Amino acid sequence: MRRNLLFIAGLAAALTVTACQDQSQKNDLTGPSLGAKKQPTQFSRGTTLRRLPRGARVSDLAIPGRAVVPTTCDDNTPFVQYFLNRAFEIPLPSLILLLNRFADLVPTYEALLFETRNRQTFFGYDGSYTQRMTKVERDVKKFWDIQSADIQVLAMHGTVLADPGRTVPTYENPAFLGLDAATAQAWAADVQNVIQTEPTTNGGNHPLFTFNAFAISAPQLGIPDKIVMGDGVLDAYAALGFDDVAPQAVFSHEFGHHIQFERNYFDELPPGADPATVDQAERTRHNELMADAFAGYYLTHKRGAALNAKRVAQFLEVFFQAGDCAFTNPGHHGTPVQRMRASQFGFTVAHEAQKQGHILTAAQFHARFEAAYTSLVAP
Repeated sequence: MRRNLLFIAGLAAALTVTACQDQSQKNDLTGPSLGAKKQPTQFSRGTTLRRLPRGARVSDLAIPGRAVVPTTCDDNTPFVQYFLNRAFEIPLPSLILLLNRFADLVPTYEALLFETRNRQTFFGYDGSYTQRMTKVERDVKKFWDIQSADIQVLAMHGTVLADPGRTVPTYENPAFLGLDAATAQAWAADVQNVIQTEPTTNGGNHPLFTFNAFAISAPQLGIPDKIVMGDGVLDAYAALGFDDVAPQAVFSHEFGHHIQFERNYFDELPPGADPATVDQAERTRHNELMADAFAGYYLTHKRGAALNAKRVAQFLEVFFQAGDCAFTNPGHHGTPVQRMRASQFGFTVAHEAQKQGHILTAAQFHARFEAAYTSLVAP
């Protein structure tokens, strides 16, 4: 799972269209066609997002500027459309300001850089996912044979945008934007004003700000290993009818990245790749599909989540919904079909095992995934 940056491209395209429409129509906006080749006329970030230090390992983190490659691949799923439709509930002037102030990314980096687990940690806009997340964390950590006690499972809340005490340090941090103090304070005040005065933002409890989940291991930043679950992505899947399985599926995917971090699978080349020509898009796709497969194995294993046939179909749809067709973008996660294939591969390994109670080690499962990889990404 990750914040699909195709959404940002879609927002930019839609902003171009809606900026020329009569303002009386703004409440009737629907999500744009994501394949539209339009350039934004009013949406410009104007500031460069910093890169994390070399050696920091992170998956599913947003990288602005995804390019959409026209193909027969279709990633305009209900999951994508839900995000866009909800984003355009916010009046256009406020939406542009929020995007130009990186308000859609501030909660992500605030959680990445500063959040730690404590007794006040809760999941979901109203805490309704806290018990489920606590259970799936315990179960997944027990299932896989890696050292995971130190992985902190955290929540990402858009309500932080109403608190300059949390947004100013995030803006100033060199791992995010590295703004000077005066600019950080001014931007934080701008965002706080919108969050507190524009009803459609719901005080920050809106998917625009937390439509993501990610895993990170970056000891050089002085922060613990983390899995961060965004309120917005949980809200989206619930709205689309996947509430029964999505929290477990998203979390087990992110835990798959920590298996990669722990066992050094994260930096390995995809099977058959030429070291001289392989690009970051292919590396990322390999990592993401592997995490999907790890998740599929856990979710359907008798000693994992043990999903029944109906719920298996649900979780396969969860991963299908989050695919993308941005083949050349460094954040490419695999097409909807490839993501479904990878998660289904994990299910098949669990379902067809001769010893149903036996759990493969992470290394054993990884070896099986690598052997099957080229068939999973084949046209």
